Amino acid sequence: MTVHPLDNVSADEIRRIVDIIQKERGNVNFVFNTITLKEPPRELMMAHFGWDRTKLKPAEIEREALVILIDRPSGLVHEVTVSLTKNAITDWKKIQGQQPTISVFEMIEAEQAMRADKQIIAECAKLGITDMSTVFIDPWGIGHSDIKGKRLVQAIMYLRTSPDDNQYAHPLDIHPLYDINEKKVIRVFIAERRNSKYKRPTIPMMNHHFLPEHLGQENLRKDLKPIQIIQPEGVSFTIRGQELDWQKWNMHIGFNYREGLVINNLNYKDMDGTVRPLFYRISLAEMVVPYANPYEPYNHKMAFDVGEYGMGFLSNSLELGCDCVGSIYYMDAILNDLKGEPFVIPKAICIHEEDTGLLFKHTDYRTGKAHSARSRRLVISHIVTAGNYDYGLYYYFYQDGTIQFEVKATGELNTQVLALDEDAAPYGTIVAPQIDAQHHQHLFSLRVDPMIDGPNNSVAEIDVVPSELPVGHPDNRIGNAFSPVTKIFNDTNEAQSVASLERHRSWKIINENKIHPYAKSPVGFKIINPAPPTLLCKPGSIVYERARFATKNLWVTRYDREQRYPAGFHIYQSNPDDNLGIPQYIKENKSVRNKDIVLWLTFGLTHIPRVEDFPIMPVEMCGIQLKPANFFLGNPGIDIPPSSKHSTKSAYAQASAGSCCGKNNL
Repeated sequence: MTVHPLDNVSADEIRRIVDIIQKERGNVNFVFNTITLKEPPRELMMAHFGWDRTKLKPAEIEREALVILIDRPSGLVHEVTVSLTKNAITDWKKIQGQQPTISVFEMIEAEQAMRADKQIIAECAKLGITDMSTVFIDPWGIGHSDIKGKRLVQAIMYLRTSPDDNQYAHPLDIHPLYDINEKKVIRVFIAERRNSKYKRPTIPMMNHHFLPEHLGQENLRKDLKPIQIIQPEGVSFTIRGQELDWQKWNMHIGFNYREGLVINNLNYKDMDGTVRPLFYRISLAEMVVPYANPYEPYNHKMAFDVGEYGMGFLSNSLELGCDCVGSIYYMDAILNDLKGEPFVIPKAICIHEEDTGLLFKHTDYRTGKAHSARSRRLVISHIVTAGNYDYGLYYYFYQDGTIQFEVKATGELNTQVLALDEDAAPYGTIVAPQIDAQHHQHLFSLRVDPMIDGPNNSVAEIDVVPSELPVGHPDNRIGNAFSPVTKIFNDTNEAQSVASLERHRSWKIINENKIHPYAKSPVGFKIINPAPPTLLCKPGSIVYERARFATKNLWVTRYDREQRYPAGFHIYQSNPDDNLGIPQYIKENKSVRNKDIVLWLTFGLTHIPRVEDFPIMPVEMCGIQLKPANFFLGNPGIDIPPSSKHSTKSAYAQASAGSCCGKNNL
C-alpha cells in the first residue's frame, strides 16, 4: 500500500531513523526523546489534495521525521531532521536552555530511583513506613524552579495498603525534587502545616476503594439490565490505511506522541456531489491545569499535559464494551522508547458510530402527519491517563455537517494530606477525612487550521444585541428589536477575544471569496463554545506568563509551519519571561483577513472539587462545536432516510412495522 504523506511513522521507519542517527553519533550517551513525522509543508499538501488549483500536484513529497535527542548527563537537546526519502540527516540543531517533553519512560525511571533514595527512605521511616514497595511516587513537571539548567521533576508521594489500592486516599507530605538526566534526588521538601498544632500530619489510613473486587460483588447494583448495540449489516464507514469515509465525510486520521489524535484534510461531499474542503488540520494543541494553592510546594502544580507529557505517550489501550461500545474499528499507535525502539499501544484509537437522538422532526398539527430522522454520528476517540486524571478525547462528525470536539474529564482527584485540625479552605475541599482536593482549572487549546472552500479565510465576531432605538420609536415600536452585529478581524492585534454571555457572542470562520447565493454573505462555519472559562491566575504570575494562550477564548494567527503549539514547542520548564507560543506568534502584527490562518480556541472547566468526585470522579464534559452557517443550500441531512421501527425493540410498547413517518395521534 502506498504511504500517505501524512501517515504516522511506522515501526520499520523508526528503526531506520535510529540506525541513521546512531551511525552519526557513535558512542555518545544520549536518549531518544521522541521520533515523529515532520509533516510536509501545507502549501505542498494543498496542491497534493487538489484544493489549490493554482499549483500542479507535486510529483513527490519528501517524507521526513523530526527526532529529539537528549544527551546524558549534560542534558543538551538536539533537534534532528531525517529524510526517509533520502535516508539521510538533513538538519541538526543544538538547543540550549530548553527542555522537551518528558516521556513516560523517564517518569518510570524517576519513580524507581526515588523509591530507592536514602533521603526518601528516611523520611518515610519517620512516618512509620518501612516497606518502600507500598510507596508510590507521581513525578510532576516542576512548573518553576530556582535551579536552572537541570531537567527536573517534583514528585508527589502516596501509600498503598495493597497492590491495587487507591493511593490517592493515602497522600504523604513528602515532595522530592529529582534530576532526570543525572538520575538523583536533589532535595526533599516536607510540606509545612498551616494553622495546625501538628508539625507533621499522620497518614490517612481509611481506604476509599472504587474497584469492583474491593467493593465486593454483593454490593454492586443488581437491577441493571444489559443494553446491546448491534449493526447487523456492519458499519457505515470505510477505512483505507489512515483515511476514512463516512456519510459524505472524508478525512485522514493522524496520531503523534504529543497531540495524540489529529484530524487532517477534512472535507464533505455536498448534495450536488461537489467535494468541499473544510479543515486542513484539527488537534488538541495544549492544555494547562493550574492549581490554586499559593503555598510551597503546591504552587509548582501547573501541568501542561500536552506539551510536558504528550497525549500520545499517555494514551490507553482501549477495551471493547468498556471504553467503546458497538461495532468498533481500532487503530494501534506506534511510538518510541528512550532507546529508540518502537513500541505499540494496541487499540489506541477507537472508531465507531452512535445514535444521538433526533436530527430533526416536524408534525403537521392539521393532518397529524409526522416526519423525523434519527441522528447518527461518527466517533473517533482516544483516552489518556495523566497521572491521577483521565481524559476521554472525542471527535464527533454529524450528518448535518457539524463537527464537535469533546473532553470527558474523569479519573482521580490529585490529593494532599491534611493534619487532623487543618482546613482545606479557601483553596481546596476536604473530600474525606484528612484528604484535601485542591481547586484547579482544566483549560484546553484546540488548534483549528481552516480551509473553508479554499485556502484563504477570515474570522468574524458576532454579537447579538438589543436595538439602540428606544421603545416607541417607529423602528422599535414595542421594544422587541435585536440583531447581530458583525466585526471581521483584520489583523492579529484585533483577532483575540473572550466569550461574552451578555452579548451572546459567537465567531464564524468565513470565506469572503465565496458568497452564499441565498444569505448574500460569505459561506462559513460557526464556532460554538459553551464552556468558555479563561485563566484565573493573575497577570505576571508564572503560570499566566507560560500559558498566555489560556487568557483568551479565541486567537487568530497567520499560518506558519513552525507555529504548532500555543505555549511553545519546548514547554517543559519554560521560562515565563520568554512568553513562548502565541505571544511570539503575534509579536509582529499581521493581517489575518482573507489569509491562510490558524485559530486557537480555549475552553475548559474550573473545578472546585466535590465530595462526590472522590474516590473516582464522574465525567465532566466540555468542548467546542464547529457548525455550518450559511455554507450549504439547506439542511445537508435532509436526505437521511427515516429509521425503520425494526431497528428498535421495546419491552413495553407495541409498534407496527414501517418507518417513523406517518400518522401521529394528536
